[in-house]
Amino acid sequence: MSTKAFMELNPHPKNKEERHIYMTDELAEILQRMAVFRIEGNNFVFHLNGKPLNYSTIQINFKTAQRRAKIPHTGTHMLRHEMATLARHVFGGLDGAIAMTGHKDYKLADHYSKDLGSLQKEVSVKVMAHIKQYEQSKNIKLGKGKTPQLHPPKRN
Repeated sequence: MSTKAFMELNPHPKNKEERHIYMTDELAEILQRMAVFRIEGNNFVFHLNGKPLNYSTIQINFKTAQRRAKIPHTGTHMLRHEMATLARHVFGGLDGAIAMTGHKDYKLADHYSKDLGSLQKEVSVKVMAHIKQYEQSKNIKLGKGKTPQLHPPKRN
């Protein structure tokens, strides 16, 4: 259980500089549809009756959502890393990660984002591990020149 408690919302991030975040029209529409800002004067996206959610509430809900989706648990901080990686990939370099995270230097942006080579390697390793697990569960061995028989999923 987390011991972090919400004391106050800082008006600025760690570097003490105000930062504006661009909101796409699609995101604005979703937030309006969800009536996120229905409380007058409330500027929080994630809140309970106009008050920001505390750290443990966010963590518990995130963990519950991951369990329901049957995906491995990771902390919410990983979302920052994944968004930086996506920005780096889409923009084609560290400048995208810097723009998305607000970091001032390339070293920190590089830490928060993965380059495409390492991401591709990670995916390849995970796919191979899944294939090996499948082989073991079916007691088969795929080797050179052997192709598994793929069957379409049965429809109910």
